[in-house]
Amino acid sequence: MKDSAVVGIDLGGTNFRLALVNSQGRILSRQERATASMPDQEALMSTLAADLFKAGETAREQGYEIKGGGIGVAGRVLPQEGRVDFSPNIPALSDCPLVQRLSLQVPWPLFLENDANLFALGEHWRGAGVGHRHMLGITLGTGVGGGLILDNRLWAGAEGTAGEIGHVTVDPEGRKCHCGNRGCLETMASAFWTVVWVKEQLAQGASSWLRELYETDPDAIGGETLVVAALQADPLARRAFDRVGRSLGQVIAGVVHLLGLSRVVIGGRFARAWEVFNLPLQEELHRRLTMFPPEEVSICPAHLEDDAGLIGAACLAWQALAQT
Repeated sequence: MKDSAVVGIDLGGTNFRLALVNSQGRILSRQERATASMPDQEALMSTLAADLFKAGETAREQGYEIKGGGIGVAGRVLPQEGRVDFSPNIPALSDCPLVQRLSLQVPWPLFLENDANLFALGEHWRGAGVGHRHMLGITLGTGVGGGLILDNRLWAGAEGTAGEIGHVTVDPEGRKCHCGNRGCLETMASAFWTVVWVKEQLAQGASSWLRELYETDPDAIGGETLVVAALQADPLARRAFDRVGRSLGQVIAGVVHLLGLSRVVIGGRFARAWEVFNLPLQEELHRRLTMFPPEEVSICPAHLEDDAGLIGAACLAWQALAQT
């Protein structure tokens, strides 16, 4: 008798990842590609279908039977309908009946959820949130995502919009976000908008080791570049992550006051500058928390790193299958 596995898919604004995952949360195999290699909806559907077919072949070769799949997508999704309503960082997926279209290509059920929700679910199942009944997960990447775990369950909210911490307003007169609002946390703490801010500072003559790169090839400056520069104490990159940390501290304080959470897990590739932005985050949090003891709030980096979304997608599938 074959062992069982599910497919976990993490479809983010920068990278697309797929993995086979067993019921204990162990990744059996994986693959990754750049999301930019799938520029429109038809290309996305074609690539996803081909990769799901390949995953089925890999499972058979390893002696596993696929029971279902979980899919995480950046943006506003409607899980009950299996549809992506709006994906600001993957425009090709907006208004896409994703599950319906992919179900024509695979023989097992598929389940859809926001990718940041699945980050939180994965960290709660097998990562930094293990043992915590209530948890907020935050992802720092192309955008800023969030997911809430309340009473050990993913909190979906009305219309699948809960946990969207990246679109909490920090500066009412700030930049216009991709979502259409102004001054969202995402415009202050995401890789995309922080790179925009750094380039503006360089254009105004700010001191930085990045200046030569900026003058030679400004497009070469990305989120990963800023992380490396900050870890090497570049003054402008440090200022950028101070801004990231203080914005996060401001919003986390509001969430803690509202829900009384005592565990916050921060992940995503942009969060690799943790040691740089953690101090300003903590300072801002302690300054703003007046109705909740700040020493009772535990903020920590994700344990699962890039695998959190994949494991969360697998957890979504296992939980849904258990209910059928």
